[in-house]
Amino acid sequence: MASKRAERAAARRVRDRWRSKVWYTIIAPETFSSKELGMTPANEPDKVMGRIAEVTLYDLTGNFKKMHIKLYFKINRLQGTNAYTRFIGHDMTTDYIRRMVRRRRSRIDSIFPVETADGYRMRVKIIAVPSKRIKSSIKSQIRKSIQEYLASKGKEMVFSEYVKYILSEDAKKDLSHVLNPVYPVRRIEIRKSEVLHFPEEELVELPEEEEKEEIEVATPENVPEDTSAEESEMETPLEAQ
Repeated sequence: MASKRAERAAARRVRDRWRSKVWYTIIAPETFSSKELGMTPANEPDKVMGRIAEVTLYDLTGNFKKMHIKLYFKINRLQGTNAYTRFIGHDMTTDYIRRMVRRRRSRIDSIFPVETADGYRMRVKIIAVPSKRIKSSIKSQIRKSIQEYLASKGKEMVFSEYVKYILSEDAKKDLSHVLNPVYPVRRIEIRKSEVLHFPEEELVELPEEEEKEEIEVATPENVPEDTSAEESEMETPLEAQ
């Protein structure tokens, strides 16, 4: 009997904890048409600020070919139950990158900073794969050409334009065209980006491969149902991401 009473009390505590939470709708920046990214619960507004939501580019565009591109958005403003975000970077899935590289081919990685016309600073990471193994001197020329081109594009574009550009197919086509006089590449991807500095904030340099603290974008279906009317028949702990 005592154990059953303890289970019922634990179930009530779980329900009470969820009843005190408010669901906030996570909204993408205007760059991504202010689309809804999902929902996240919190019992205090301050706990929502700073959370990071991860979605794929497929979720925003409906393009199935973009499922391997992961976007990260950080909540920086609340208005009622709407949680507004800003873009802080993107990445590609490991299996997609692994499929790009084959035996007897070189892999060229390049990491460099970019500053946009409106003062945003980013770190961009590129991977290029030629059709065969090439000399180190040619790899260096390829890296230099990539860096010079993307840095110049950053100076021509504001942040929102540049983000759209590096996520588009146009960036890959343009880079391939730029590299043709140096050495043709079979595949090239802007595999990762990180925003290092927002103009309104102090510059905070991130470690080279720092892990981002992520949250699961929840949906109302994850919330335990209110079973208070059935307590007399069954009391079990509820599962609550």
